[in-house]
Amino acid sequence: MSNDVADDTQADQPKALPLPTLGIIGAIARAMEEHQKEVIKPRKDAPKDPLVDSFVKEKRSDLVITVGGEEVGHYKVATTNDRFEVDDESAFDAFAEEKDEYELVFVRRKSWEDAVLKHAQRDPETGVIFDSRNGEVIPGLRFVPGGKPTGTVTWTWKKFKGQPIGKAVLLAAYRRGELNELLRETPELMPMAQPGARDE
Repeated sequence: MSNDVADDTQADQPKALPLPTLGIIGAIARAMEEHQKEVIKPRKDAPKDPLVDSFVKEKRSDLVITVGGEEVGHYKVATTNDRFEVDDESAFDAFAEEKDEYELVFVRRKSWEDAVLKHAQRDPETGVIFDSRNGEVIPGLRFVPGGKPTGTVTWTWKKFKGQPIGKAVLLAAYRRGELNELLRETPELMPMAQPGARDE
């Protein structure tokens, strides 16, 4: 009886595919990957430059995508953050030397510089930059305001209860052919003809 149980368990397990079949699957996957890189990716990234230009000209920071009146997701322009950076190397070097924050090779310690930049504050009235930990004036720094486009755009699917419902809405409309008119200029993105369909 124990042999019967073992046989039943083995019957439920999927059989390993033969090496030639795995090879074909691998080749198809490679072809699809190359197609994705060469043909699909440029289409995926197409909104990036126009949206960044729109941000520069009109301060438009995002683009909401809807299908059939339902939001499927949105693109958002990534922007820089406010930050401090070294503006006067010699003044900041002298400050580092005064604090004994030089490495043996006589360069500023990166960890010290990062900490100083992290804790730097600017007096809004005088523009003087100081260390928020002790109030000490920090020579050689300048304030760089953020809000400039970084050149990248992020995509976020519309979600409901943590699930990307926007993707499902988009793909359902795609399968129903509702987007075919929009995709006429991009035949590589058109749904494939169904098996048995006749060419007209």
